[in-house]
Amino acid sequence: MFPYSTILQPLFWMSMGVLIALFFMGLRYWLADAGIIMNGWKWIALAGWLFLLAITVAAAFTLMGEGEWAAGKRFLLFFGIVLLLAGSGIWKLLKKA
Repeated sequence: MFPYSTILQPLFWMSMGVLIALFFMGLRYWLADAGIIMNGWKWIALAGWLFLLAITVAAAFTLMGEGEWAAGKRFLLFFGIVLLLAGSGIWKLLKKA
């Protein structure tokens, strides 16, 4: 990512870790403001959905970066729709329970 750099790569990954921690802290407060009471299984479902979203985006853009534009777009379209439907189901489940 940063060829021949001894300081930029560790700084990049440290800043990514800080941003991810800030994201989850903000998510916790946003869910509390929305009136959603979170317990263990809800956090696991939400974390699983976020993990699948990250894997989907990474895989699709890896395919596009390798020159497989059509496969990357189809992958992103198909799994994006699946994740959108799953995300709406998880949102309804979080609001209801």
